[in-house]
Amino acid sequence: MFRKFRILAVVILLIVSNSHASDNAGHVVKQTIRLDDISLHYEFADAQSVAKQPAFTKTIQAGIQHYRKLFGGYPRDLQGKTYTEITVRIRQGKHSSGEADPQLLLLTWSDSKLFGLHSWQTLLLHEIFHLWSAESFRYHDGREHWFNEGFSEFYTFKAATELGFISAHDALTIASMPLGFYSSSERLGRLSMREAASNNKAKFDNYFLVYHGGWVAAMVLDHDIRSRTANQHSLDDVMRMLYQHYPRHKTLYRSEDLVVVLKTTSGLDYKEFFKRYIDGIERIPVAEHFDLGKALWDFEFNPAKRHQHEYLYRALGITSVNNNFMGK
Repeated sequence: MFRKFRILAVVILLIVSNSHASDNAGHVVKQTIRLDDISLHYEFADAQSVAKQPAFTKTIQAGIQHYRKLFGGYPRDLQGKTYTEITVRIRQGKHSSGEADPQLLLLTWSDSKLFGLHSWQTLLLHEIFHLWSAESFRYHDGREHWFNEGFSEFYTFKAATELGFISAHDALTIASMPLGFYSSSERLGRLSMREAASNNKAKFDNYFLVYHGGWVAAMVLDHDIRSRTANQHSLDDVMRMLYQHYPRHKTLYRSEDLVVVLKTTSGLDYKEFFKRYIDGIERIPVAEHFDLGKALWDFEFNPAKRHQHEYLYRALGITSVNNNFMGK
């Protein structure tokens, strides 16, 4: 899967700018990496980060090309113009964190996993996704963070699976974690996903309801669309339409726009879904859509029954079952 990275040293043009002084003095080490038509302008805060540059480059290149294919184009700046020049600021820290702005990625990395879920690779894939969703097309206000952050989480781990950063087995195991975090959220049943992120403080006070509630909504919607259209449509169509028809510099989307886009791309009406589970306080009935435990059990022990979970596997980025390529 990563054949192209085996010849990375051959195709990369590495330009190293001045390293002004030792890392302990707080100086930044700058490097520019050119990959085909992508340029990464690194600013490293420490020697440990400089040493991991090839791994960072591999992840960023894979993520950008993967999402470019998903959305149908490169990310856009605030004027609506696509770009391939990205500044990447990286430092090592006790805990991993990240941020994205147009033409900018920020990463604080650690070898420990955030919430037992995110490695620095998946966290970086999450921020790369935001170069499109959040920065190329954007929500009207914080009430749409269930979509902005939750769907970014969903697509992060789907991409990580398709790119080979995590295994199919791990993809199924990881998918259980947002279900658990969402189902045990303190304010589930008392606060809607949209209300839970009405401002930045509320967003983090209700982190698992927002991030993992949105992730669960994405899994359920993608599975439902795939199963009801025999895999002719999926959430991928929604993401492409948002990128193409909701450029940030012209319009900002709201939840009602998402309902329209879902209907336009799939032919399915999700007004009631949004009324009950996104604007409303009802718990998403995941078991009515798929059985994640059974999907994992059959993946491990019952190869003959794996086909029963085809749409869930596809939604999670598992594209090969029983040695048969399933596509997307």
